[in-house]
Amino acid sequence: MEHQTQQQFEVLDQAEKIVLAIAIHSPNALPDILVRLVSDDFYQSAHKLIFNAIVELSQNSKELSTTTVAIYLESKKQLEKAGGAEQISEIGNYFYTDEGVEDYIDIVFKASMSRKFDSTLMKIQELRKSNSSLEDVLNQAQRELLEIDLEAKKSEILSIGIAAKEVIKKIKDLEQREETLTGVTTGFAKLDKMTSGLQSSDLIILAARPSVGKTAFSLNLAYNAANQGRKGVAIFSIEMPKEQLTQRILATMTQIDSTKLRTGKNLQKDDWLKITRADDRLQSTNIFIDDTPGITIQQIQSKLHKLKRDHEVELCIIDYLQLITTPGANGNDRQNEISNISRQLKRIARDTGIPIVCLSQLSRGVEKREDKRPLMSDLRDSGAIEQDADIIMFLFRDDYQNHNRTQEQIEDPISEVELIIAKHRNGSTGTVELYFDKPHGKFTDRN
Repeated sequence: MEHQTQQQFEVLDQAEKIVLAIAIHSPNALPDILVRLVSDDFYQSAHKLIFNAIVELSQNSKELSTTTVAIYLESKKQLEKAGGAEQISEIGNYFYTDEGVEDYIDIVFKASMSRKFDSTLMKIQELRKSNSSLEDVLNQAQRELLEIDLEAKKSEILSIGIAAKEVIKKIKDLEQREETLTGVTTGFAKLDKMTSGLQSSDLIILAARPSVGKTAFSLNLAYNAANQGRKGVAIFSIEMPKEQLTQRILATMTQIDSTKLRTGKNLQKDDWLKITRADDRLQSTNIFIDDTPGITIQQIQSKLHKLKRDHEVELCIIDYLQLITTPGANGNDRQNEISNISRQLKRIARDTGIPIVCLSQLSRGVEKREDKRPLMSDLRDSGAIEQDADIIMFLFRDDYQNHNRTQEQIEDPISEVELIIAKHRNGSTGTVELYFDKPHGKFTDRN
């Protein structure tokens, strides 16, 4: 503990001894200690061993006392390393009341977090001195620091009574609000009615076959949330550069054919007026685009934390799941890798409190069926996606996926689209009928 003064060391040493003494002598306080601390949170190696003994004895419903702790350590040939029976007896004398135990737990826990932070900085410095690439160093730093952050924020166990009071308070608050949505608006009336908006901490999977309109629909969600709901939106575009995404958003806003915007040709004076007005609106629209190719799940996590802190982002869109990379993963086991990414995305949604809409591919199997409406079994690479997601939505366009379509259907700029809600953990499933204006990338309610 190089950076600690002697006084800080003495305060920590005393706090560790008091926590151990309370753990031994106070059955009522023991659960509070075991929920917050593990043996590695103690600085003194002797205290780690004593705490481990307390945990083992309590888990096996054995009597806890300085004597039983000493006997247990002797049976494991660890008594001498723990300071001997006299040291354990001396620690027991630190107990006089279990009042204020949380304060002592905090001292031990915060010191542990500080040591882990210092250790992480040293690891990063060592990596920097080695032949590791800057990208590897940054990835390692992000992983280590986020683990510390998550551990520092681990939630406490609540009784159902306390949880009920919090829920009832939220219900009363909602009753007073004129707004019926409890989540982020999608801009689509029936979808908002079915979901009450995209809810905080939810993982929402939006899947379809290629070229059906996944990216276009997700951009509609982003713009509607930012424009109508006045929310900050983060977009991680792994497939498409930010310039193309912005061009698509401009086409939707201005109703100018995307081909004109892509080529810069045949634009009229009125078109330029629309573009200027759209530009003015976008300057005050809180949409943030990251188009890092091959972005890792750890980078998404750290960047989303920063965007939430700095710009109050309340919705995240990722395009798309199968393009997220995992450093060091075995490429031969892609299904397991996708399963891990899916779990991590749900964890990030919960940790940040932000709904995450993640686009996903569907397997080719859907094309072999007569009815080409997607099923959850069509989700590509992993059944874990089905388990982790709170909502699973499929986009289906009969005019595109039906091989018997007429020439009139092919040439019609407006498609009828079904947004199929196949899974909804906290609500109903069903189908939302939409129109898709293909030249402008704009989705609207059908009725």
